[in-house]
Amino acid sequence: MSVINQHIRHWLARLEIKAEATHWPDRHAAHHRNTRRAIVEICEAIRERLSLMGLDPTLALSLLRGQEAAGELASIPDSEALRAADAAITRGDRYDGEAASGIIMAQAERMAVPMRDRSEPDLTHASLAELFAFCFPEVIAVGGFVQ
Repeated sequence: MSVINQHIRHWLARLEIKAEATHWPDRHAAHHRNTRRAIVEICEAIRERLSLMGLDPTLALSLLRGQEAAGELASIPDSEALRAADAAITRGDRYDGEAASGIIMAQAERMAVPMRDRSEPDLTHASLAELFAFCFPEVIAVGGFVQ
């Protein structure tokens, strides 16, 4: 193992120890930033998929949430160190026995049913969840998430 990798592992271990003693406002802020990062990634994936389908992603107004989230992250400014710290702070908060992800996937499945015929959604009024279900029906069908 290289010296750099050892240093990074040691640094992450210290962050994990600090994360256990993290105050609620810091934990809440870390979750907020993680949510904003996820929104940015989801919107980018939807925008790319709509373009590949020959649809104009600028018509999908809910994708503006991705731009707003990106602007918010840029104002912090977001960095690799902050992402690593947020991951360490929230690492123990993620696992709920997959109950939350099951609920989300069930809701996504209900939204995906009318879109299985590949008819175009009303891009102007479609929610992010509806756009995701339209763009990624294969992910919904197998009950997985985009990696």
